[in-house]
Amino acid sequence: MLTQLLRSAAAAALLSAPGASAFLKLPLNARQIPANATDVKTIVSPTNVTIRYKEPGKDGVCETTPGVNSYSGYIDLAPDAHTYFWFFESRRDPANDPITLWLNGGPGSDSMIGLFQELGPCNITANLTSSLNPHAWNEVSNLLFLSQPLGVGFSYSEEGIGSLNNVTGSFEPDNKGSDYGRYPVINASAIDTTDLAAAAAYHVLQGFLSALPSLDSEVKSKDFNLWTESYGGHYGPAFYNYFYEQNQAIANGSASGIELNFNSLGVGNGIIDEAIQAEYYPKFAVNNTYGIKAYNDTIYDYAMLALNMPNGCLDLLSYCRQSDRSTLSGKALCSEAQSMCRDNVEGVYYNFGERGTYDIRHPSDDPTPPEYFPDYLNQGWVQNALGVNLNYTEANNDVYYAFQQTGDFIYEYFLEDLEDLLAAGVRVALFYGDADYICNWFGGEAVSLAVDYAHADAFRAAGYAPFVVDGAEYGEVRQYGNFSFLRIYEAGHEVPFYQPEAALAMFNRTIFHFDIATGTEPVTADLETEGGAEATHTEPFVPLPSETGSGSSADAAGALARGKKRLPMLQGW
Repeated sequence: MLTQLLRSAAAAALLSAPGASAFLKLPLNARQIPANATDVKTIVSPTNVTIRYKEPGKDGVCETTPGVNSYSGYIDLAPDAHTYFWFFESRRDPANDPITLWLNGGPGSDSMIGLFQELGPCNITANLTSSLNPHAWNEVSNLLFLSQPLGVGFSYSEEGIGSLNNVTGSFEPDNKGSDYGRYPVINASAIDTTDLAAAAAYHVLQGFLSALPSLDSEVKSKDFNLWTESYGGHYGPAFYNYFYEQNQAIANGSASGIELNFNSLGVGNGIIDEAIQAEYYPKFAVNNTYGIKAYNDTIYDYAMLALNMPNGCLDLLSYCRQSDRSTLSGKALCSEAQSMCRDNVEGVYYNFGERGTYDIRHPSDDPTPPEYFPDYLNQGWVQNALGVNLNYTEANNDVYYAFQQTGDFIYEYFLEDLEDLLAAGVRVALFYGDADYICNWFGGEAVSLAVDYAHADAFRAAGYAPFVVDGAEYGEVRQYGNFSFLRIYEAGHEVPFYQPEAALAMFNRTIFHFDIATGTEPVTADLETEGGAEATHTEPFVPLPSETGSGSSADAAGALARGKKRLPMLQGW
């Protein structure tokens, strides 16, 4: 009864909790039906994939560095499959620098989050203009952002005119509400697991690559990286491993396609394995390296009881993983296990913690990062420059709900995917901002130590070395050969937002095969960091401002809506 009461209370509280539940509503300037884009160019690839695109940089949108090209538009795989992409050339050497695919998580969150708030070529200001990001990752790599699966961001199966339901957030064609406009229409259950999303994303990627010589003949490299965050702890390992398996089939002649050189996988603040990471929600909440105790011992004891009791979180996780998930009953069992863990182990923080979901140093209502980019993308001139005609939302609730119903959150394959990739010689970089609660570094470190591959013992024996950039220490890293775990100081969930210089250095060192700690040592099979066995650095807690340059209630409202973007928290979402 106590469990059920708390779950009911948690659900009610989280519907108004910061960073947790408010459905993403369009800004006022977006509540209109966008015009069709003009002067859109079309390419049909040798594999009969259609690319519709424009060059937004030429209209002053985002990447305006002279001589650096960018392309935005749609990869049309079928009459009902239109995936939005935005591709940026490397600022340094587009011909020889690798191609990096960036994906945000959710599930149902748009990769424009990463583009505008983290590592893309531009940031959006309060007056809805873009400014160049000097620490953008296209300083050293070509960058591809995809809005996936269908229905996320500007991607769609069909277009529909109507409004979003105020309760569910779902599109309703007969609803003429205040956010009346043109939205994506999809069958969300068509892609409701990470495995299905991986297969879909692979076809999109192959479609893009088949057209790339016509789209941008300057880009020659076939070196490929996938970097992601949050629910990307699922997406990254599963997608990259699936891509790699298909690549092997191309190499041996059993499949056709564009062959790639698989270089690195990066996962930032990822949820990789709930069975490992769940216990670190309460542990981080009360005993983190900032000295913040987010809730009292009674709440902590409850969360640990919910984790370990008979038919609690860990038991239900085990039952799920033994079930037949191809059946409705198996999916229902996994969905219930997910709810038990998220409501009662993770979710008590949102009821009783009063601290930030994505940065424990902040109050729960703090809009960090500020939410300017959706307003920017809903301006008519920007939409025309991008070649789109849909109202923009940064998350799709229907996609989230579809994944929730299958229990995908607690599936166990992703640790195995990491092991397979390391066995194949792929560089794997796990990096965690140490102030994030929802995908905290305690759990990330535990996952890194649980990865069982040929050099697992050597990795576990490696010590933590300082992560230094331009003479400043930004974190602690454990690395052995191709595998690294990096804790980044004073960073929340979106690491490149908080520590842009350090994030770019980490990315650059990884993709060009230098050690993470110093960036001076080429990575060899037995490269090993030296230092203490534990990452012990602590920071005194200094309360941060309740607003970080947002200056408006609209940004605070955006912060309250962010919980559905990157990672769901409760059964009722």
